[in-house]
Amino acid sequence: MLQKELKTPLGDMSVDTFLEEYWQKKPLLVKQAFPDFETPVSPDELAGLSCEEEINSRIVIEKGGDHPWQAIHGPMDEEVFAKMPETHWTLVVNDLEKCIPELAWITDQFRFIPEWHLDDLMSSWAAPEGSVGPHIDLYDVFILQGDGKRRWQISTQPVAEDNVVPGIAIRLQKDFTPEFEWVLEPGDMMYLPAGVSHHGISIGESSSYSIGFRATSHTDLVNDFIAHMTNELSINKTYQLPHGALKSHPNEITPAAIEEIRSIFRQYLNPESQELGRWFGQFVSDSKVDYLNECEEPVEDLSQLKQLLMEEGVSLLRHPASQFAFTKLSSDDSLSEQTCLLFVDGQDYQVSENFAKKLCEQRKVNLDELIKIAAKNEQDFIINLYNSGKLYPDY
Repeated sequence: MLQKELKTPLGDMSVDTFLEEYWQKKPLLVKQAFPDFETPVSPDELAGLSCEEEINSRIVIEKGGDHPWQAIHGPMDEEVFAKMPETHWTLVVNDLEKCIPELAWITDQFRFIPEWHLDDLMSSWAAPEGSVGPHIDLYDVFILQGDGKRRWQISTQPVAEDNVVPGIAIRLQKDFTPEFEWVLEPGDMMYLPAGVSHHGISIGESSSYSIGFRATSHTDLVNDFIAHMTNELSINKTYQLPHGALKSHPNEITPAAIEEIRSIFRQYLNPESQELGRWFGQFVSDSKVDYLNECEEPVEDLSQLKQLLMEEGVSLLRHPASQFAFTKLSSDDSLSEQTCLLFVDGQDYQVSENFAKKLCEQRKVNLDELIKIAAKNEQDFIINLYNSGKLYPDY
């Protein structure tokens, strides 16, 4: 599949200007962000994907279904599509870059945002007048127009939590008043920060591609960190009643009792601890979905891998279904200053900083350069990544 080279998808705008003036602040329209863009997935291919068990998909029918704004969740079957009305419905498929790795060239255009912050590439195909209704997303998103045209109505006004259409399975706004609208044509793109209301309506048949970035609630962050810290905590460690609590009224919770609790929490939930960075790396690199397959013919060493790639005339790529990230260990750590933790799919590995940077530099891995700087354990690590499908040949 053709991978088009772009300076950035921001047109004439610099990355610095975008990050300072627009990112997580206000919407932006970029005409011809992807010049001469041709949609890489046909409607039939998208429908076929939605019929697969592991694919996250849904259909939204505004009119002509069992009730207004009917939602049907995948996996779909052919009978579902045969019953669709001629207008006012939309098919949505998530995680496209994970199940079709060739599409990672689209998300790779947005590496000016940390790659570990990327959620997925989503695609929607809409019949004439198709829409998923006025709503907000709790994540930052770039929406790229594929085939056809789509009219987007947008409002930056705050949305009350109770402003929802009752009695339907999807969260849509009951009251929506647009402030402005944009019509996107093939190759056009808009950026919307989290919380900005938008309503897309297809002009004829159309398709679009959404590049979404994670928005994790504080609740999920705190809960996951606590679960991480308590995962291997011995049940034999119990709360000990402090001496100062023994000489009080039998019903009083004394300051000494509270201070003992505070001491326990400080011990395990200390945000200054090295463990926080390790947990966060595991958290953001855990993709939560598994589209990987182990390679059919595992290799035993790097010379065998190099020979395979040379004979087939292919490159080695990081699979977009795998999340890669790394963090430097602090300079006052007992380990070398050049050591870091490399995170792959929720697991951490101790490697050199140079190795981590070279591995994560681009989607395409320069194997020769990587081998030159790799220690023995890192060379073994490359083999494990390949055999598990996290690195794969670009056939």
